[in-house]
Amino acid sequence: MLNLKYEKPGTRTASNLVPGAGKAALLCCSMVFFWPQAAAADWPEFPVPDEAKVVVVGEDMNINGLPTQIWELSSSRAPEEILGYYRQEWQDPAVSDGPGYIEKEAGGWQILSRSEEPYFYTVQVTEAAMGSSFGFLAVSMPMELVNHKPDEFAKPAGSEILLDLASDDAGKRGRVVQFKNPQSIEANYGFYRKRYMAKGWNELSQLPPDSTKAMLLMNKGNGEISIVFNRVDNESYGVLVESYD
Repeated sequence: MLNLKYEKPGTRTASNLVPGAGKAALLCCSMVFFWPQAAAADWPEFPVPDEAKVVVVGEDMNINGLPTQIWELSSSRAPEEILGYYRQEWQDPAVSDGPGYIEKEAGGWQILSRSEEPYFYTVQVTEAAMGSSFGFLAVSMPMELVNHKPDEFAKPAGSEILLDLASDDAGKRGRVVQFKNPQSIEANYGFYRKRYMAKGWNELSQLPPDSTKAMLLMNKGNGEISIVFNRVDNESYGVLVESYD
């Protein structure tokens, strides 16, 4: 495999990452994110096409307890050329009688994945301006899932966690949680407002709840929390963002 070449940008916190959830969520597939102390030496080289630019999103992440690295990829080459590169790179099966890779399409993204024990590789790419390519690369270690215990997250009854992302970048900590439940916007809003105020958080501003939407912004010391609620098809969706300097 080729050595991964990348540029490391400035700090990216959870609140920076999740607005692009329409992109990253396909790659992450509603997975839970945490940040362990993974050793760089444990990671394999990830093949990258010539002339492609790769930027670090997370070097020591975890998805559902799986240690994971994710990069953002951009290239002047068309998506089909990028995909062709990986089809060629991964054409040989990693195990006997198995496929070299699996390919699928989801939401306008082309996704290739390959299992090469103990690693699982994923490439997702879509067309950008002037026929160029934009996408993500990820490699994880599924065998490390054993004994994973996710952090507790308080939520209204009947809630389903869609995404839980936590980060600690140079001392700036953040967490983003996406969830849904059948309860009303008013019930969700009241649940979190009451819970955080009981813990000493101050309400900064708000979009009072109605039947379809609400927003709550609070702070405490060097921490800030924003929660946005929306009602869609008889279910309430929430996005909670915590950040601490």
